[in-house]
Amino acid sequence: MLALALPKWRFDTSGLGEYPIDWPWISRDVLPSKLLDILSLVPKMVVDQNGYLVVRSPDGRSAAQIPVAQTQWNAEHSNPGDRLYRHLPWGIVLHWYGDKENFDRSVPGYLRGFDSLRKVDTYITRTSAHFLVGDSLPLPYASQSTEAIGILQTQIPDKDGTPFVASHLMPLNYQAHEEKKQYFVRALYHLRNTYSGFNSVLQDFYDGAKFDPNMRTIAIEITGYDFENLVHFPSEQQIANVLSVVWAVMKRYGIPASDLMGHNEIQLGKADPGKKFMALVRFLIGAKALIEKDEQMCRLIFGQFLGDSQDPVRAVRRYFEFVRDYLLLVGTRRTVYEWEAIANYWSTYDRICLGRSKLNVADQFCWPISGQGLTNGYTFLNPNHHEGVDIYSPAAQSTVYLVANGKCVFIGDHGGHSQGKLAMFRHRQPDGAEIVSIYCHLSDLGDIQIGNQYPIRCRLGRISRQVAYEDPFLHFAIAYGATWDADLKINHNLPLNAATGWIQDRYLNPNDYLRYQVETKNVF
Repeated sequence: MLALALPKWRFDTSGLGEYPIDWPWISRDVLPSKLLDILSLVPKMVVDQNGYLVVRSPDGRSAAQIPVAQTQWNAEHSNPGDRLYRHLPWGIVLHWYGDKENFDRSVPGYLRGFDSLRKVDTYITRTSAHFLVGDSLPLPYASQSTEAIGILQTQIPDKDGTPFVASHLMPLNYQAHEEKKQYFVRALYHLRNTYSGFNSVLQDFYDGAKFDPNMRTIAIEITGYDFENLVHFPSEQQIANVLSVVWAVMKRYGIPASDLMGHNEIQLGKADPGKKFMALVRFLIGAKALIEKDEQMCRLIFGQFLGDSQDPVRAVRRYFEFVRDYLLLVGTRRTVYEWEAIANYWSTYDRICLGRSKLNVADQFCWPISGQGLTNGYTFLNPNHHEGVDIYSPAAQSTVYLVANGKCVFIGDHGGHSQGKLAMFRHRQPDGAEIVSIYCHLSDLGDIQIGNQYPIRCRLGRISRQVAYEDPFLHFAIAYGATWDADLKINHNLPLNAATGWIQDRYLNPNDYLRYQVETKNVF
């Protein structure tokens, strides 16, 4: 029945045939605890042959259909011509619902939101989705009243399981794409040079014939709003619920991970469901496939990254690198840093990819200069083009120390605001995010080499009095790890015209950061 219901292309999305691939399976205890906590909450779900979402009990002995709450749109658009296109690949689109504090968070409240008429451009319409995901446990994991939102199916599919069209996307802005303003698509073009063979349905949307994107997408609405603000970020249970629905839909309809999209990636000007959230879902889906040793899902997630080498270990590594590289191109350096902490990215990447980028954790911090009488000159954004802090010492010479365990990524002469020697080190925080510490205006460097790792309080060099009337000073800065990847690796000098916003996107306040690290951990 399934083979008759689905287009042929859905059984071989990677072009690899059906021969077995030796994927690098991992055990659950490999993952950091906070990711494992989320994955342990993921309900066991499938989309059955009739297109209905079914959840199995934790012990696997029973199953129940997820409650259906049909939207008015679906009731009015369930004709043969409303079925999703069978001859073209489909995508999955995630949205946040936008329900704020005073919203009626009951099932009737959400349905009223879907069913209310609203003006879109020049026409009046309703909205709808295929699924609605909340932060409660779905049946049969817990007793659930009609008022609690765990997971709801908000659309009745056709008899053979093919979804009907939902109303969740506006017409594509082809003009913005022609004017090269659709930066998500352009980011995918850029990455295609690095990840040969990769292609997303998002590129096809804009490069192919014009069409209604609703006819090729399955919509998942997520209760809540403003996920980019960590205060509003979904709970662990809600993230787990989203993963379960995405997983089930991907498996049932053969949709690759490359065709999992956020509303913001399709329609410029939309923020939902957020860049950090999309990156987290992509990251967790990959980890889940490896833990569960699911051959079909590994093909759907990692298949496009096999390339000519057909090396599954390399494909897995490249997929997880792609998730971060894409976020780096479409988000800010700070966005990447915050996401690294949410996903515990670098620690997880090393455990899955066998320590390819292994870096000793910086679990303690110290000040770069010690002694009496230290004073600050220019500080962070004072003046507004200043990305660091100038630390003055009354001594004729002072030793400069490495502030935490780290890896040297650059040494050389500085040609920017501060003359002298320059050193940069990359540090991995316990939460899996990375920063770069920067030491400028050094009169000499110690015995350090690029690529080597060094411990906290390692001697980096000295600052010395250059003229009789001026105390020596260290120009010290802390940048986000992504700032190294996108900016400092290319040009280690701060641009002379760097503005406040540019700096805030790339650098942290070094005094605030070190003060917090030193005082909360009571070291040095």
